[in-house]
Amino acid sequence: MAKAPEKPAKSKKPAAKKKTYRRYKTLSAARAASSLLSPAMRAKGFAQAEVVTRWPQIVGPELAGSCVPQRLIFPRGEKIGAKLVIRCSSAFATLLEHKAPHIIDMVNRFFGYGAVARLEIKQGPIRTIKRLPAKEKRPLSTKDDKALNRLVGNGDLSPLKEAVKSLGEMVLSNEETTK
Repeated sequence: MAKAPEKPAKSKKPAAKKKTYRRYKTLSAARAASSLLSPAMRAKGFAQAEVVTRWPQIVGPELAGSCVPQRLIFPRGEKIGAKLVIRCSSAFATLLEHKAPHIIDMVNRFFGYGAVARLEIKQGPIRTIKRLPAKEKRPLSTKDDKALNRLVGNGDLSPLKEAVKSLGEMVLSNEETTK
């Protein structure tokens, strides 16, 4: 009997991994909100919503507390030389005008190129975040102080142990008021 001709062996290449789609995976709040905010931000001229969401990191907490970006207007068909419109309180407008070159530089550093060329300042009310005053540390009872020293240590402590001890003092001093 004649044998059937053997087929040449095919070289097996490792199969490329398919990217699996997980329907119920966890997302960060920023990622979930960016898909909702992006169309609204583009309507106001913010091609990248990160200018608004990262404003405190771009200009610093002092400036971010007193002004907010409103629009980013690029010339038609261009990605450089934009005008950034900022809203601030009327008392802060003069200082902001003085710091305009510095703000433009910080925003351009964030973009990585000379995206913003001009700054327009609009005066008006801005929403401020009310901060709660810091709670005071009350003196600990001798029993709580000894327990804390036994857990953390006493004497010359590392910065981490100092922070843990300070946190423990704050927690224990506030527990006394709730009892």
